[in-house]
Amino acid sequence: MIDASGNSAVAALGWVLLHALWQVALITGAAAIALRTLRRATPQARYAVCAVALSACLVVPVVHGWWLLQPSGQWADDGALLPPPLGWMVDHLPVLVQAWASGVGLMSLRLGLGLMWIARCRQRAVAAPAAWQARLDDLRHRLGLSRAVPLRLLDRLDSPITVGAWRPVVLMPASLLTGLPVPLIDALLAHELAHVRRWDFLANLLQSVVEALLFFHPGVWWLSSRLRQEREQVADALAAEALAGDRHRVATALAALARFRADDAASRTDPPSTAADGARFSQTTLPSTPIRPTPSAALSARGGHLLQRIEQLMITTPHLTRWKLALPAVLLACATLLVQAANQARAPEDAPDAPSPQRQSGVVTVLAPPVAAGPVFQQVDGTQLMKLPVNARHVMVVDDTGKVLMAKDADTVVPIASLTKLMTAMVVLDARQDPHQMLTIDAADVDVLKHSRSRVPVGARMTRAAALELALMSSENRAAAALARAYPGGTAAFESAVQAKIQALGLSRTTFVDPTGLSPANTSTATEVARLSMAAARYPDIVRITSDKSSRVDINGRARELRNTNHLVGGKGWDIKLSKTGYTNEAGRCLTMRMKSGHQTLTVVMLDADGSAHRLRDAALIRKSLSRLGAA
Repeated sequence: MIDASGNSAVAALGWVLLHALWQVALITGAAAIALRTLRRATPQARYAVCAVALSACLVVPVVHGWWLLQPSGQWADDGALLPPPLGWMVDHLPVLVQAWASGVGLMSLRLGLGLMWIARCRQRAVAAPAAWQARLDDLRHRLGLSRAVPLRLLDRLDSPITVGAWRPVVLMPASLLTGLPVPLIDALLAHELAHVRRWDFLANLLQSVVEALLFFHPGVWWLSSRLRQEREQVADALAAEALAGDRHRVATALAALARFRADDAASRTDPPSTAADGARFSQTTLPSTPIRPTPSAALSARGGHLLQRIEQLMITTPHLTRWKLALPAVLLACATLLVQAANQARAPEDAPDAPSPQRQSGVVTVLAPPVAAGPVFQQVDGTQLMKLPVNARHVMVVDDTGKVLMAKDADTVVPIASLTKLMTAMVVLDARQDPHQMLTIDAADVDVLKHSRSRVPVGARMTRAAALELALMSSENRAAAALARAYPGGTAAFESAVQAKIQALGLSRTTFVDPTGLSPANTSTATEVARLSMAAARYPDIVRITSDKSSRVDINGRARELRNTNHLVGGKGWDIKLSKTGYTNEAGRCLTMRMKSGHQTLTVVMLDADGSAHRLRDAALIRKSLSRLGAA
């Protein structure tokens, strides 16, 4: 009888678990056949099959258990007639139920910890800038979503995630704003909103409950895995619809996200140097959470198999396409990933010089090419270096092949003053924000450390492009501070992006604690400033601004004339391609520039000169010596 063990409920549960072994196996087999038949169908059809099958895996045992507990459901069974393993289980049903309960408890604990992690992420995330929230709202309307969906930023995530069912929130890593172009970020956000539209968070939560209850059956795990894969493909298709059918953009975004995560993971596994590890802008940083895998309760665009998802996106009519027609899409996806991997490994000098135009908000902006780690300079014998009586205490002259032509105490860490603004400009341009967006100088932008003078009063309004020119050409500190404050995610996100840029360029002895360079804690070496300058030279906007002798910008609607702080720019005999000066009492007079000498472009760095006149004489002496070397 069913109550032979002394407890009818325990015995019934034990029998349910035993019968679930073959019941779930049959359901899984039927689902596998159906999925095989529908392999050319839409992902929505395959998702429905997986969802029905997984639901049946839970419903059938529940109904079976309810029937067993009814008087008509009792029956006599002799365990001796069963095979030895099953006969032993029948004799030890309470032990089997106890083991199952322990497993369910552990799985429930896993699910509970995941939900706690999600709640902590929601609590620590900060609101995204209004411009990014507006982009998300626009995508939300395209998907027909009436519910409000906030966009929040959280450091230390490796991809955007969607959390919450009744109050959904999209969480995005702040570093992603500088790691990917805006159109690709839009594709990832559309993918997350597709999850919200389909109530996938709730479905995923119920799926986790089924996994916890039937954790012992491999068929359940296989079905659950397929369900998540199909869910991601359905979200990809909806995201493409929201982007006017641009499936290629979604596929490119997925590949770019995979590369971004790989780069991010690689940077975290590298042992940080003392200088880079200590580099902090302020005590106020973007809220972070420990690095850990995203729990299954959260939804992320990185789920599923990447190549399968890219193939699904590249095939516009999957239900009519045969495998021979799908093969080119698979090869294209593989080739794309291989090319990206090759580009990652290329040296900076092999990367293309021509930036690609990108249309954003009706304005064509130029996207700066990705910058790899700085070049390795060739170590040469000291007798081969130029020996010049320069006043600057730290000097580096190097050509574009990495050959060092002159070095004077070039590896000593010293303050670099406003040379910092080259880094500020690169990080700002990486964000690819609208250059015509208006910025307002705030009281928070005022220099309270050095009390330096400024040409722009508090309340002054200018475009982002004008602020960039002020910061680079006139070395305007308030403009640099405003650019950092207007960065997507605010100053905290800007600080995180700077640290990521330092690591990407391999500047192990460089520290930045503010975007202007006023702090003496902004330090580097002449060698690493040369690398920084060579990286900045890959940004057309930086090259154009810093190589112009003068310019005009609108401040409060009135034109203001700017003059380059490097008086050599535009001078007779000087062909300067990039330039930035700097000065504080601690740093002395500093200058970095890239100039043409004969048929080659040289990077010259001079730190801690005694005055502007000494700095100009040093530059002239270096140029004259280089001309003689070229003539020889």
